[in-house]
Amino acid sequence: MSIDTSGKWWVGSEPADVRGFLEAYAEEGYEVHQFRLSTCKCGSVEFHLRADDDEGVAQRVCASCKAEHFICDSGEYREDAKLAPWRCIECKSKVCNIGVGFSQYPDSPTSIKWVYIGERCAKCGILGCFAGWKVGQDDVAHLFDQT
Repeated sequence: MSIDTSGKWWVGSEPADVRGFLEAYAEEGYEVHQFRLSTCKCGSVEFHLRADDDEGVAQRVCASCKAEHFICDSGEYREDAKLAPWRCIECKSKVCNIGVGFSQYPDSPTSIKWVYIGERCAKCGILGCFAGWKVGQDDVAHLFDQT
């Protein structure tokens, strides 16, 4: 992993760099304790991303096979969501790698306090956090594997 922080934007050299970005981005008290890189069932790590930060909904669409997947349990909240598409701020690409960072409550391995939806532009490598929302629940460890 190699993140270049010397320019206007942080730039990652590989998909896993989303983790380092989210760890630096997270606010005190909401640190990233767990991280998962999104991977499609077809094996691809390149996606189109849409999200509604207010409703806590994020959806990825595989750039290879076009499979759609709601991240974590966000599909349960899609009814009122107005999903906005992600687009790279620099090169305008619509394809990215997606990583999900989870903040947990102390001493509770099955809790999630906050979730961060981070991305890395698959074309130019710019890193960011497109969405994030409060989960605030215990016994939700199954969400770690729904990225």
